[in-house]
Amino acid sequence: MSCQTKMEKYEWLPTANAPELYPTYIHDGHFYLEDGGSVYIPTAGINQGGWGNSGSTHTQGEDLKSLPIKMDITWASYIEKKFYTGSWDMPIDLLKNLFEKGTIDWRTGKASNYNEIIVNCAPGGMVVVWVYGNDQQKEVARFQAKETKVEMKDLVPANPNLSYEQYFDVEDAVPEAYQNIKKKGVRFDIFDLYRKKYKWRAITEIQGHKLMNIGFNLFNGEEETIFNKNIDEPIIENPIKERAIPKKLNFIFEDNKKNQTVFEVKRFDEEEIFGLFNQADSSEPIEIILRMNEDFSNRKLIFKQGAKEIPIKNIDFQNIWKYEN
Repeated sequence: MSCQTKMEKYEWLPTANAPELYPTYIHDGHFYLEDGGSVYIPTAGINQGGWGNSGSTHTQGEDLKSLPIKMDITWASYIEKKFYTGSWDMPIDLLKNLFEKGTIDWRTGKASNYNEIIVNCAPGGMVVVWVYGNDQQKEVARFQAKETKVEMKDLVPANPNLSYEQYFDVEDAVPEAYQNIKKKGVRFDIFDLYRKKYKWRAITEIQGHKLMNIGFNLFNGEEETIFNKNIDEPIIENPIKERAIPKKLNFIFEDNKKNQTVFEVKRFDEEEIFGLFNQADSSEPIEIILRMNEDFSNRKLIFKQGAKEIPIKNIDFQNIWKYEN
């Protein structure tokens, strides 16, 4: 007699997007699932919602799906006036480990799971895939596509005589993207630079308050939330670990009367924060410290490595409010 291992299925949907100022359109894309099924990667017009962000989702297939073992995708990169295509095996063992472990909702402490598999396409044929659930987002793959040609009759069946030049001219729809290219050109390297990781953590130094929650939104598209309700990694441990450079940070801290307060860094100045990390010693750990008095006066955000402390200046220090749970 032979034994068959049960194939686990989960409730998730595919979604796609592209970096701001680098608009794309997905002509065709699919995930091929472990059970032999497939789902398409949806797109709703021009994608440019931001690196790592989800886009449109379409309800398709069964609610519970097996995980993807392969993907293919063909898309238009409007700024470059090119098409790219690729087909790759998905890291199924990594996906299984992540989905089997699942996530925890930091608001309730209840177990949950990833519910989106996100695809983003970037200039030069770069494709990155993340899984997302409950303010936790992890990169699972980085692929490299090749240039290709797509027949206009397949792109625009109603107007097969449309020229490539006409098809790729979407300046009226996304003028800011074309203005950016005229000023700065195409940054083919930036999205791989975003993926570089450093050993660091974020902490608070606020007399009479303890840290309850930190939300990380990183330039490489990953997100992380550490919090006291997570028994696997409570915030009291808050270890230094490898992370990409932060794009946003969100702190929740509590006084001895259980009153909670939020301080949010809406978005770091990219030049400033990259300058600090790039000039640091990559072999030594880094701390980003939110420091203020007990009455919340004298607010500072400090970049610290060893004995060296550098104030992070381009921050809205008024972005603080009482947290209502």
